[in-house]
Amino acid sequence: MFESLYLTCLLLFVYRHLCVFVGLLLIVIVYLKTWSNIFPFRLEYATQNLRRYRTSRLTSHPSLTGEPHHHIAYLKVHKTGSSTAQTLFLRYGLDRNLTFVVANNKSWFPNIISLNDTVIPGYNIIPPPHGHHYDILCFHVVYNRSAFEGIMPKDTKYIGIVREPFLQFQSTLRYFNPKTVFGDGRNVSTYLKSPKLFENPKEISFTNNRMAYEFGFPASLFQFYDSLKVEQYLEKLGKEFDFVIINEYMEESIVVLRRILNWNVKDVLFFTKNISIKKPTIDDADLNERKLYHRYAKLDYALYDFFLERFWQQIYIYGQDILKEISYFKSLRRTVEHFCITTPGKGLDVESSPWSAPFRITFEDCRRMLESEFWYYTQIMRRQYH
Repeated sequence: MFESLYLTCLLLFVYRHLCVFVGLLLIVIVYLKTWSNIFPFRLEYATQNLRRYRTSRLTSHPSLTGEPHHHIAYLKVHKTGSSTAQTLFLRYGLDRNLTFVVANNKSWFPNIISLNDTVIPGYNIIPPPHGHHYDILCFHVVYNRSAFEGIMPKDTKYIGIVREPFLQFQSTLRYFNPKTVFGDGRNVSTYLKSPKLFENPKEISFTNNRMAYEFGFPASLFQFYDSLKVEQYLEKLGKEFDFVIINEYMEESIVVLRRILNWNVKDVLFFTKNISIKKPTIDDADLNERKLYHRYAKLDYALYDFFLERFWQQIYIYGQDILKEISYFKSLRRTVEHFCITTPGKGLDVESSPWSAPFRITFEDCRRMLESEFWYYTQIMRRQYH
């Protein structure tokens, strides 16, 4: 009798939790369905991964309490939409008089610390003002954990960003028009059939697994792909980075970022920066080039897939509440964007929500969201060193 009662209770317990899991999975699937028009493969990918997340390495619920985090190392990766997220850190730090890591570079783009090296005190970065320490690193530089730790506080949150590799490659082609691809009358297909013939190892490349390069992958892996060593390095990055933004899920990523940093909703409102007028499309030529690029850019694809899976793990751990916040944030962001474009002089009062106290958007807030990286750089240099 007692055994039957115990078995019945156990079955009810399992059934109840299974229903909760299936319900959450269906909500996520419906949510993803509405945003899968550009990347039809994403829904299937996310669904497959969500089924595995009950055994995820991420077992603890990230903190939603405590003080906001002011110490941040953001790896700004080329052509990943990184300027959009960077503006959040620039605005946040400038508003709070925080100290930024800036380049010791007056001969070219002053906002770039290095295209092929990490931070080197006394060489490519300016020391912090007397009596201060660095709070935020968010300008272009190559990642190296020990070098970053050498200049940043111990409680620094490490944030990165990645983009679907072929779209990142296409963006690179539009922006840089690299000779490695288009030199001597070549086209993209010709380059992708034998890319190593055209890449010069002595020159800085933006087309040879650039995301992996800026994440500091060992140089040997760019010559000889070793799946075990790649996996080991990805596991290392997974332990070192608190969060990596996924470009294709920018708004969702920013909501997760807000929770990790314990920032206010107002702190993470943004306008999309430096976007191409040409919308991403997929045709037969693109599909063929995509296949060729996938064969070539193995490091970038391994990096992207690793952090995309980790991203969905983090979404899953937060549960249904974060899906509600994402929906709220998307609606609010569009409201603020419309207000800033049409009637910024009047001010916009935002009511309280489960995720935020009431706040007001002013003309100055709108202007700060629209300002360029160079404007912020100028303000930072003037405040820190003049």
